[in-house]
Amino acid sequence: MVGTILVVCLLLRRWRIAAFVVFALIVESASYRATTLVIHRHRPRVVRLEHLPVNASYPSGHTAASIAVYGGLVLLLTSITRNRVFRVLAWTLAVAIPMFVALSRMYRGMHHPLDVAGGALVGIAALMVVVFACRAAGAAAGMRREHEQRREVTVGAGEA
Repeated sequence: MVGTILVVCLLLRRWRIAAFVVFALIVESASYRATTLVIHRHRPRVVRLEHLPVNASYPSGHTAASIAVYGGLVLLLTSITRNRVFRVLAWTLAVAIPMFVALSRMYRGMHHPLDVAGGALVGIAALMVVVFACRAAGAAAGMRREHEQRREVTVGAGEA
């Protein structure tokens, strides 16, 4: 999903959107890795439907990534449309998909409920970091443009 979004954005030369998608996943992945280095928790002692290592249960990286990807995607899509039905449907899916991911990770015996809650926090925090960084970059670009326009007016007035 992320690869497809990235390729489409690069083909359309939507550099900021491509960067948003990439950095949302980078922040989520880095936060997940840092957390697993600090907090050591074993997976639930149940029959597993997957054969993965029994360590690194907290937080749920799948839950965090699904929130970062689908939350980021819905933020991007709803920022370009005002259609109320589309926005409600998009946000419904952006909430439902990570919930299904979280439930499936618990069902498969890979995570405890607290692991999934931690993953949700990591995913939300990753989105918040990227959104704030994008807003700060946009504000800085606007200030730079305003400064250049003032300088052009000042230089133009000095020539007259």
